[in-house]
Amino acid sequence: MKFASLEEENTDSMPDQNQKSNSAPLKIGELLVMAESISEADLSAATSTAGETGLPIGRVLVMSGFIADKELQAAIQAQSMIKDEQVDLALAISALKTATKKEMSLEEALREKGWLANKGVRTAKLGELLRNAEIISQEQLDEALKTSQETGLPLGRILVLTQAVSNEMLSAALTAQILIRDKKVSSEQALQGLRSSKMRRVSLEVSLTDHGFYKPPSRQSVKLGELFVLSGLVTESDLFGALEIGLTQEKAIGQVLVDCGYVSFDVLGSALKFQEMVINGTLTALQAAEALRQVATRSISMAQAVAELEMVREETGETVNLADFLKVAGIVTEDDITKAIESCARNSALIGRILLVSGYLNEQTLHAAARALFLMREGYLKMEQAVLALNHCQKNQVSFDDALDELGWVAPTRVSMPGDSAT
Repeated sequence: MKFASLEEENTDSMPDQNQKSNSAPLKIGELLVMAESISEADLSAATSTAGETGLPIGRVLVMSGFIADKELQAAIQAQSMIKDEQVDLALAISALKTATKKEMSLEEALREKGWLANKGVRTAKLGELLRNAEIISQEQLDEALKTSQETGLPLGRILVLTQAVSNEMLSAALTAQILIRDKKVSSEQALQGLRSSKMRRVSLEVSLTDHGFYKPPSRQSVKLGELFVLSGLVTESDLFGALEIGLTQEKAIGQVLVDCGYVSFDVLGSALKFQEMVINGTLTALQAAEALRQVATRSISMAQAVAELEMVREETGETVNLADFLKVAGIVTEDDITKAIESCARNSALIGRILLVSGYLNEQTLHAAARALFLMREGYLKMEQAVLALNHCQKNQVSFDDALDELGWVAPTRVSMPGDSAT
């Protein structure tokens, strides 16, 4: 699967590990306290329970008897309307109080206060985009939202798990959210693109481009999430979940991946630098992904990872190769070159790149083999399991992790760095 549309072309900067955004969205617990539905003590107790159980704070408040389910739904709706700038905070709080006191819906409470819905406003919520594009029904959306609130899993993950949408359509809808948010397309254009994308089975960007709604960047680029997936450090499924969280919480995808424990802060920093090297033409996307994998799994420097790539990069347009040039210059001898070749044969990374450049191995198989070696070194797979899984990759043209899933073997999806807690 191609990830050309998964997120912004480049992140603005490295996230501050200790900094909290001043524009962070209003939390559901804070809104309920403001509306006097619960007290600060209630919220504190529920927060502690949520931390221990892993359940969403709203669900804990209902289970603990602090609020009714209707109050939670009204607060979630109010939170969403505030975020979409359909109502201001003061009106939302006042309407929540009225809805609780008179046992009415939030819309009824808002209308009682003179609020009129703007029918021309379309939001960029994931569920609404999929429903308005007629990809899922209202019943499917309601059921998925309920499951999402009960389990804490992202809505998109629920829709894929229940087979309401495919991974491809989830990717397209997440892309639509980003393009709407960044004002690159309108909501109506995004909906038309989604419908066409489903019908024609093409990416959203292709659909939007064909309709004349969007012009993709002309320069070579690689998305941050794509880079992590190509390197094998993050799975497609985990990336989709992280991207949805980032859109909901208005966080950069890199920050979400760090917060969720998929990558370390240092690896994120390396990924951003490799991303920049792809954009300025220093590396291809596949080369950057391979170098990032080496940095993450072998704890080597970026310079060393790039140097190893350079040593086996196919030389084009040169009349004299590097070895002959160094010999003529008197820098090395023939014996030095022979020893270097022998050393290369003992280096897994270099021999893999040599086989790739020579055409004896394709990129997908190289990545699968590298992933297999890593899992064997870490003790997650035995040799015979790794061999069977690699052959399964070749036969069925799937990734190594997909092969493990299909064979019924579970492998870790997170890579631990020195100093990180084990996953």
